[in-house]
Amino acid sequence: MSSTGKIPLIDVETPQPHHVFPTEASKLTPQETEREVALGDVLEASPSSGILAYSAPDAARNPQLVKLVSHIFNESFGYRPDGRPYRLGPKSVAERLQETDYLFVSGDECSGIGYLFGKQIPSSQGRIAWIESMAVLPLYRRRGVAMAMLRHFCDATKGSALLGCATPNPIAALVVSQVVPGTLHIGPCKPPSRLLSLLRGVRHHCFDLRGCFIDDANFTIKTGFSPLSRSDEREWNPRTPEEPPSWWSWVQHLPNEFEALLLVERREEKPSLHSLTHPH
Repeated sequence: MSSTGKIPLIDVETPQPHHVFPTEASKLTPQETEREVALGDVLEASPSSGILAYSAPDAARNPQLVKLVSHIFNESFGYRPDGRPYRLGPKSVAERLQETDYLFVSGDECSGIGYLFGKQIPSSQGRIAWIESMAVLPLYRRRGVAMAMLRHFCDATKGSALLGCATPNPIAALVVSQVVPGTLHIGPCKPPSRLLSLLRGVRHHCFDLRGCFIDDANFTIKTGFSPLSRSDEREWNPRTPEEPPSWWSWVQHLPNEFEALLLVERREEKPSLHSLTHPH
């Protein structure tokens, strides 16, 4: 760690990844056993990536981790339409983590710079990996942090044929589209009826979808509002000149009370945990 307290993003002086699990195997449920094996494989594959992996229910009992996730969330998301800050306190963070499977942190428990937590949900069409929340502190964006965390989540959930999330931000959708190989469904794309049926079947397991109206035609959910943040980048701003994805402008100009749904029907191959591909 540098003298300024900032953590290098990759490799140099990053803490060794570890995870928190119950120590007595006899106390593990089948779901907990699967989660432990998946996270163990991820950590063994990338022992110095700077990404720490945790069982989310165990992380919910770690006050330092809970406080860190709350801090990153509060610094990353903006304001409600009435001008009040959009915040997620430690109590709410712990409750969210208790309901999910995996937590990935870029950095360490004291001064991490990003997090991702998500779960695998069984359905009649196989399991779906769902990103519950992902955030990177504004100062550290556009450095591949979100992509690195997502790669670890993908590897931990490689048994899921689908990966999805809800987001108001085209940057998040771009990260998913670049990291997760497969068929992408986003925007008014007329997704197959089987995928719409799947979402309705698992909605009570997804914090983002509970109680929200799903617009089949536009593949969105009506949340009431999406937090506005001055630090969010929604303009197409590539490092080299190129055209944005066809769906970019549509997500960029979503009304504030809607979020885009995103589903990827995943292919067998997966990106390497060791190679980071930055957005162009």
